[in-house]
Amino acid sequence: MSTPNINCILQALAVVTDQNTTNFPQIASFDFQNPTLPSAATGGTGVYWEPYFQATVGGVVVPLPAAKIFGLLIKNLSATSNLTVQYTPAAGLPAPVTVGPGGVFIYFDPSEAGQGITAATLFGVGGTVSASVLVVV
Repeated sequence: MSTPNINCILQALAVVTDQNTTNFPQIASFDFQNPTLPSAATGGTGVYWEPYFQATVGGVVVPLPAAKIFGLLIKNLSATSNLTVQYTPAAGLPAPVTVGPGGVFIYFDPSEAGQGITAATLFGVGGTVSASVLVVV
């Protein structure tokens, strides 16, 4: 859907804890510092959001709101099945990556200076798999 002047803020913090020590102390952390897509002052122009996308074994194309997108966030909602994300970088070949149950795939380029993605297809492994899908440009 065309939605001019939007921003997508990635709020993420990755923390590694020591499970063998009392109170599970943090031994490493990475703060993504809330990158915002796009980084330009005018804002983004489109978004696609489907909280219960159904990926079949044969694959289902993800609708992109523009010819080239810079934000693709996918979460495998299954507790037991894998999900294959096949994405195509601009001027590149399709690249598949399999995400396990509860796994997350994120491509996020706030400056929009990178290659971008021109196509995405989700495949359920062994059957239909539910996923949350967010696409922004």
